[in-house]
Amino acid sequence: MASFAQGSQFSLRWSLSAEAEADAALRPGQTRVSDLRGRFAWGERVLVPDATRETIDALVDTSPTDRHILGAVKSAGIRVLVTRNVHDFGYGDLGEARVSAVHPDLFLSVMLDDAGYRESLEVMAGSRTRQPNTPEEMHAALAASHPLLFRAMRGVYPSVEALPSTSEPPSEVFCGNRCLACGKVLRDPESLRLGVGPECRRS
Repeated sequence: MASFAQGSQFSLRWSLSAEAEADAALRPGQTRVSDLRGRFAWGERVLVPDATRETIDALVDTSPTDRHILGAVKSAGIRVLVTRNVHDFGYGDLGEARVSAVHPDLFLSVMLDDAGYRESLEVMAGSRTRQPNTPEEMHAALAASHPLLFRAMRGVYPSVEALPSTSEPPSEVFCGNRCLACGKVLRDPESLRLGVGPECRRS
């Protein structure tokens, strides 16, 4: 997924206003995003400028409370907006900005390969003392909130059964007309539903 690893296709970026919103929405005990920047020595290189009022006012079919997010994305030339609130971003605004909005579950299921998934779970499991604290347990637990990712990675841990979801699935997981993997314009209905063109789909 998005990372600073050499050769990675994606890198993490967000604005200070987005960081402030994320910090304000955290539950007690959760780590602030601003603190993570220090912990991983990301500094300010992950930050993009907040959108100008002019850029925000030019957006017309995005939720007013999220226009500053898309405005910053557009101004920074970012092409993939990963968000749990895909439905808040307008198709017209996204098209004009040449951006696609995608739910984390779909994004990870498309962009993460088997080796990267296994490595990620091993790293996360190694830092936990409470269950789930093995890669297999974490894989099963992820199925509850990331069913698309679980299905895409079923072959990594073929004997693991998914834990049932305890929440309603998102109403929308993709909006836009740009392929998540290569950025080309998507034209056929199936590609627009999946977020990736035929040449970029997992075999």
